[in-house]
Amino acid sequence: MIILLTVIAIMIAGIPLAAVVLVTIACRREESARSMADRAPGPLERAARKLLAFHASGISRPVSRAGSRDRGRSADGHQEDTPAAPAGVPVMASPVAAAGPGLQA
Repeated sequence: MIILLTVIAIMIAGIPLAAVVLVTIACRREESARSMADRAPGPLERAARKLLAFHASGISRPVSRAGSRDRGRSADGHQEDTPAAPAGVPVMASPVAAAGPGLQA
């Protein structure tokens, strides 16, 4: 009886662990093959997609990062302003900025 319970416990713990390993390996293969928007390249990837009920409808091919030198520019070519601090975070003034450029504390 104890052997049967041990086997059941191992199976209960092993099935989710096997699923995690399957999805991890398949995800790495899909990422390296850049095939997320296409058909699954192999049986392991197909099994992971079936397990997760993943359908690649509505997503397009990923854009290459090689041509992103002008990232941060708007359509007319000027540099976009980026805030120095995230919104809602108070900015603390430094003693130099508070005293002015000629007066230092």
